[in-house]
Amino acid sequence: MRTVIVGNRKLARHLLRHLLEHDWNVVGVLVPEGDLATEQANFTPVDDLVVDTDCELYKVEDINNQESLTWLNAIDPDICLCGGWSQIIKKRILNVPNQGFFGFHSSRLPKGRGGAPVNWSLINGDEEVWISLFEYVSDVDAGDILAQGSVPVQTRDNVKTIFDALASEACRLVSSIRSELTQKSAKRIPQEIENATYRPRRQPKDGLIDWQNNPETLYNWIRSQTNPYPGAYTFYDNERLTVWHSEPVSRASSNDPEPGEVLEIVDGEGVEVQGQGGVIRLTRVQRGDRPPSWADNYARKMGVSPGDRFSQEWAPDDWIYTGFRGLLGSSGFDTNLGVDEIGSLDLVAFSGSSHEVSISVSIDSKQVLHESVVVDDVYCDEVRYQFVEPGTHSISVVFNTFEDTDTRHLKIFVHDSN
Repeated sequence: MRTVIVGNRKLARHLLRHLLEHDWNVVGVLVPEGDLATEQANFTPVDDLVVDTDCELYKVEDINNQESLTWLNAIDPDICLCGGWSQIIKKRILNVPNQGFFGFHSSRLPKGRGGAPVNWSLINGDEEVWISLFEYVSDVDAGDILAQGSVPVQTRDNVKTIFDALASEACRLVSSIRSELTQKSAKRIPQEIENATYRPRRQPKDGLIDWQNNPETLYNWIRSQTNPYPGAYTFYDNERLTVWHSEPVSRASSNDPEPGEVLEIVDGEGVEVQGQGGVIRLTRVQRGDRPPSWADNYARKMGVSPGDRFSQEWAPDDWIYTGFRGLLGSSGFDTNLGVDEIGSLDLVAFSGSSHEVSISVSIDSKQVLHESVVVDDVYCDEVRYQFVEPGTHSISVVFNTFEDTDTRHLKIFVHDSN
């Protein structure tokens, strides 16, 4: 069974190593180069693994270009196995392998389609994270499922350790159906739109910490966005403060402190900060683009004292956040609806100074809202949506500021409730 590994993330390297160690007929590896590699979080080269093998390494700047298609056709794979790719792969590429173009998504499909599935699972406080091996089709994360598995989430886990565990589980899943793939008898389970949900892609600025949340939520928020991602962040003294690591603590606060208020600087431990109804300890932080440091060392150097607050009020004047949220919070979007059922989301913007923002909302490519607002603190506006036809629908939101254009997408899966 002629196999090609495709990937721009560390998972592709783990898959390649696993298949080579277990004597799969790996004839090629397709990996990114240029901006496609450097802009991808968690990218890891595989060059050293193919030395002294018959596996051909091919690097591309665009997986959908003619050169990629020509190379893939020439190598004539039976299957392609993808460990993640940042581009939507076009149908003419997906159709090349004789038996199928397969890949992984870190959710229990059809639930949790879309971007950043591991981050969202940790943000939501899930006790396990699932991974699905499925066939790639032209619609994102919608192909037939071949196998699924999960890994438990421990208190000490963060997004990196879960990625490592999922990589091992992905290798196990591939091995579990090897004979079926070889015999062309692998069972394929279609996804049902009635159970599909969607998680939108995340932007680096989405890591803003909301100190109004309880300590457990804050802990999940921070560990879900640590390395290799840009990190959760707050502000102090007109600078961004990235929080790379934190710890839940058990202590009672006094004097009715404000959320985000520094309660104590504990030498050798960190900085204890008030959340909603409890306390969290920040242990590893980074001031601006300076090197990371222990939080208690940072506090001493910056003169942080009990009673000070971490808050967006400390943000530089040119900072503004734009995005959307579900009515249940940043992770609770209405993405699975019956025909005629009403869903909604909130358009939000935060700023420490005055900014003019132009906002456009389109549903199934038809503009339904266009407005310009001045944001000098907090902006929030609700958008409601309703569909009379079953199927996959889309919502696009574009925020334009003087500094940036921020485009957000949400897919809505609508089924006949009868």
